[in-house]
Amino acid sequence: MLQLMTVNHYFETDMLLGVNAFFYFYFFDDLYYIEDIQQAFRNVCLDKMLSDGYFDMSAYIFGRLKKEDIYARLVASKSRYAVLYQGRFPNKNTASSVWRQKMGEESYNDDTNSSQCELTYLESSAIVNWVYKTLKNSEERNTFTKDLLGQIKELHGIQNDIRFSKGVVYNAEKVEIHFLSSVSSVNSYVSSLKKEAGTLFFRGHADPNYILRPSIMRTPRLLQNESKIYHELIINCPDDFEKCHTHLEKLVKMQHYGLPTRLLDITRNPLVALYFACESNPESYGELVLISPENHEIKYPQSDTVSILASLPVFSYEKQQEFGRLASDPTVSQHDFNKKVVRLLHEVRLEKPAFLSEIKKDDLVSSFIVYALKNNDRIIKQDGAFILCGLSDGNRSLEEFRYRENGKKVVILIDGKKKLLEQLETFSINRAALFPEIECVAEYLKNKYTS
Repeated sequence: MLQLMTVNHYFETDMLLGVNAFFYFYFFDDLYYIEDIQQAFRNVCLDKMLSDGYFDMSAYIFGRLKKEDIYARLVASKSRYAVLYQGRFPNKNTASSVWRQKMGEESYNDDTNSSQCELTYLESSAIVNWVYKTLKNSEERNTFTKDLLGQIKELHGIQNDIRFSKGVVYNAEKVEIHFLSSVSSVNSYVSSLKKEAGTLFFRGHADPNYILRPSIMRTPRLLQNESKIYHELIINCPDDFEKCHTHLEKLVKMQHYGLPTRLLDITRNPLVALYFACESNPESYGELVLISPENHEIKYPQSDTVSILASLPVFSYEKQQEFGRLASDPTVSQHDFNKKVVRLLHEVRLEKPAFLSEIKKDDLVSSFIVYALKNNDRIIKQDGAFILCGLSDGNRSLEEFRYRENGKKVVILIDGKKKLLEQLETFSINRAALFPEIECVAEYLKNKYTS
């Protein structure tokens, strides 16, 4: 049966990445024992609920995900789960046997041999959708989701006010949901906030279940090899980094070309973020993320704190872990800490010879908003900025940046993506405008005049 634990206990024991069972499937008991399915539901909804206080199941409930699209994406990524999308979906009575047939007996857990899979988000979403497709209509899927909601309430100790609206499950004690469906409604809402919210930044998610986390921190193997990725790109493409004088400039260029980094793109323009919330995944809501930092959390590129955090990719994962442990240890004094991280101090002084030999412990395990240098067309067009992440647990620290009203996190979900993209087009907010490189403009024009 379900193991009952509080949210804090999950965080304290890193159970977000654990392998214990979280959900009991009332409709099909046997599926409960499949580790892949357990992990898929963790990745899609449980982790999101525990970190953010909400998750969106509307695309699964209302059957909006196209079978052929998911199959093509799974095949393109060479996923073993593509086989689930060959042939007809099973019903809830045959789901277990069909899974065994397609995925093999070894995919089932037992007490002594639990599968240790690492699913991508695409694979997780595909598996969750496959489970939902075994239910014959939206009514059954709604019922299933409400049963899932009940499990979440148990996980929270049944103290929280967890609600279900338009396919979205959320903790009403901590989250306030707004559904918006036009550019004018978004502008009106944002305008109403600006006087009291201070400096606002924005980010658009095409899938509300996307956790606020930089790309390098989304996959453990990438984070563990951050230093190798950083150095090898510079070694292989030295001419591209010839004019980069700081680690931050190098990270920005790497981000520009799609390399996973500890930077997270944000913008000062809500319409730009709205575009990214609508540009893909038409089957789901989009999300406009409101970011409201304190003044001391906003830095300029020349900041010493920025130089420190941007230097972290130079060091191995093991060395970063050592820095993080020292910075988080209350028994280590500030003076002793700086004596123990002398290699990091040395790296910063290579960039800034006048840098004082002191790194604040708290800065190393924090994240900061960084204004971007307006030194490339994409940043200029997108009015871009970045969140630069330190050595803390990425999603937990970043959630602290989210805008709140009356102690509740404000979540803006975007409905009617196609209509909104058409409205944004009238303001010249489109892919060609935001990605001014010739190959992106050419692709935009080709699609514009063939669709």
